[in-house]
Amino acid sequence: MRYRFHRTDNGSIGVTLDDDLPLLRDALEDSLGTRPPRGAPQDGPSTYWLDEAINRLRGRMESGGQEPFASGNTTYLQLRDGQVEARYDYDPIDSDIVDRVEPAGLLDLLTEWRRLVVEASPEAARRMPPPRPARPMPPSP
Repeated sequence: MRYRFHRTDNGSIGVTLDDDLPLLRDALEDSLGTRPPRGAPQDGPSTYWLDEAINRLRGRMESGGQEPFASGNTTYLQLRDGQVEARYDYDPIDSDIVDRVEPAGLLDLLTEWRRLVVEASPEAARRMPPPRPARPMPPSP
């Protein structure tokens, strides 16, 4: 998988795939990216979505789990049969509309993307959603 990174008009880092992988390109734009999550300081790019995908992909590589490790509005990424698959939410699981790449190659892309985001905006790793309040424990009987 061949790719290159570029700075967007709003100052964040985007990725362009040089290979013919249109569904993966859509999934990277839809499921990942450097927008801060809701509730995070909105003054620049965030590594939140990349960190989540990197950690979940590594976990799937270790466990063999097939549940999606990243999802967006219309796409998702999952590890299945030793390949990362990019798929549309609305297609059946056995659809031929899929892009497949090696997990190590995608992990390299995500890791380099994260590195470049932090290089461009050192505060990016701190733009995280606020902690969720703890749920109160129900009273004991």
